[in-house]
Amino acid sequence: RPLAPTCTTHHSQADMLRVLAGAGVGFIGGYCMPKISALSPIADPIEDALRQLPFPTPTIKLTYFDLGGVAEKIRLTCAVGHLPFSDVRIPFSSWPELKPKAKFGQLPLMEVDGKTFAQSSAMLLYVGKLTGLYPSDPLTAMRCDEVIGVMEDLQGAIRPSILIMRDNTISKKEAQRKQMEMRKELADTKIPETFGYYESLLAENKSGGFFVGSKPSIADMAVFQQLKWLKSGTLDGVPKTCADKFPQLTTWYVKVSSLPEVEAWYESQSKAQAK
Repeated sequence: RPLAPTCTTHHSQADMLRVLAGAGVGFIGGYCMPKISALSPIADPIEDALRQLPFPTPTIKLTYFDLGGVAEKIRLTCAVGHLPFSDVRIPFSSWPELKPKAKFGQLPLMEVDGKTFAQSSAMLLYVGKLTGLYPSDPLTAMRCDEVIGVMEDLQGAIRPSILIMRDNTISKKEAQRKQMEMRKELADTKIPETFGYYESLLAENKSGGFFVGSKPSIADMAVFQQLKWLKSGTLDGVPKTCADKFPQLTTWYVKVSSLPEVEAWYESQSKAQAK
């Protein structure tokens, strides 16, 4: 027996009201609250609640080489924020053929519902906003950006010691000699200086052992991947013990690496490499 037309109309109107109400709450929580400082303290809880609703998520594909590099902070943000994505990894041998077709001739690349984007910093902000790992409060967001800026300063200081090995104007032996000089300077000055900055930033946050607020943020993901790389010993001239004299940073590193999502992420990577 078909439903009476009045019942169908009633349900349609109710559904429409719910959609409109949800859109209104979303607008207030996502747009208005972060811009009104008095409402900022309740913006994050409301946005967190909204993320629990069964809204459709975009289809995300991240393409990079089979290593951590500048893509790892994005992968970690997706993992910790429970954001599904396709993790595409290409061999270095494929890059010369793919580079002319890649946006700006670079990796990583991110496809979102079929649209392609470049620049890892833009991708990190995007997934950070989708997952709630990027703060909605403007002042807290600036603190997050500040931490990432310190991380990027150190990356910029390290980069010349990597690029020197691609300098065809000098011999390989001379390039190696210069690289070791650069790495000694980094290990003796820039790296400990930056680690000291990290400890100061951690000390400024009284809310729970992370860089910003009481939960992980994209700042934690960005610094974690950098510290994991520096502690791995893969960067010649930078010892695995480079962070040992920084107890607060070491405690933070253990805290982040012990997050269930981070543990699960690296466990899955180990299994994938074992195949």
